[in-house]
Amino acid sequence: MATGFALQRGAANSKAARTSCSRQPHCPVAPIHSKGRVRLSAMAAAAASAPAEEATPKLWGGRFTGKVDPLMEKFNASLPLDRRMWAEDIRGSQAYAKALAKAGILTAEESETIVAGLDKVASEWAAGAFVVKPGDEDIHTANERRLTELVGSVGGKLHTGRSRNDQVATDTRLWLFAALTEVRGSLQELIAVATNRAEAEADVLMPGFTHLQQAQTVRWGHWLMSHAAAWQRDDMRLRDLLPRVATLPLGSGALAGNPFLVDRQFIARELGMVGGVCPNSMDAVSDRDFVAESLFFSALHLVHLSRWAEDLIIYSSGLFGFVQCSDAYATGSSLMPQKKNPDALELIR
Repeated sequence: MATGFALQRGAANSKAARTSCSRQPHCPVAPIHSKGRVRLSAMAAAAASAPAEEATPKLWGGRFTGKVDPLMEKFNASLPLDRRMWAEDIRGSQAYAKALAKAGILTAEESETIVAGLDKVASEWAAGAFVVKPGDEDIHTANERRLTELVGSVGGKLHTGRSRNDQVATDTRLWLFAALTEVRGSLQELIAVATNRAEAEADVLMPGFTHLQQAQTVRWGHWLMSHAAAWQRDDMRLRDLLPRVATLPLGSGALAGNPFLVDRQFIARELGMVGGVCPNSMDAVSDRDFVAESLFFSALHLVHLSRWAEDLIIYSSGLFGFVQCSDAYATGSSLMPQKKNPDALELIR
């Protein structure tokens, strides 16, 4: 059968590819070509031969002697995405430096030097002056590299007993907690506006609809509060979720805990982790439930906003004329000047 032939051919090629790779140290998996063809792609060859600046030492590079292929550098780098967490990474590192001093691993002077150095790194990020260098594969490596440049070798002590496993999880939780807290503030403001409008306009009547057919007379405020009720449930979900987001994994190491007995409760207080500390180190570095819960909250909240926006789009149309969209949140048509498009509501929907 054709499928069987393809599998057998693939197996043979796989064996030959491994043989080829043993002769091509810079080729991750070199495909077999017919005689006379170039074994490396033009892209890989160009990347391998291109001159490179001196790269930042890898946090994980202890046992390695060979260089990382430039293509692998690009493929493995997350800094373009996780640089948004620069402030959280610095906050976590400052709290950890204090905990190391508290445990006697750093002297008080060393801890203060690291904390002050991280303040300088934060100032560079805030001013848009931070210079990314080759080898800065993520925000953690970039910040520690720059710290060491500023304060010297004492900066290298910051990573004592810490893994990027617990560091990544901590940064993510700190960033998400701040973002959700900001969302909750805006959500509560929206609920308050709807409630105040419903109370102030309690005497305004309108037709209620089922199946887009006029059904029963209702108050305008009753319609407003029907959406506010859904938003209140969203707020309740956030209230319940935030402590689970703000639970501290730092001090869990790669998976088996921290050998230097750092005070994790102290770190949690320093970082405002209202959910306390993660109770199990293996679960702490692998748990992403809080991300899934945040995505669910976001999806459902946007559904509720979409329903509200759709109602207002219909009610503001010429066929209904119940409400009018402010010029500040509408656009027009280049062909039909009589139109007023509720584009802000359309985007929310």
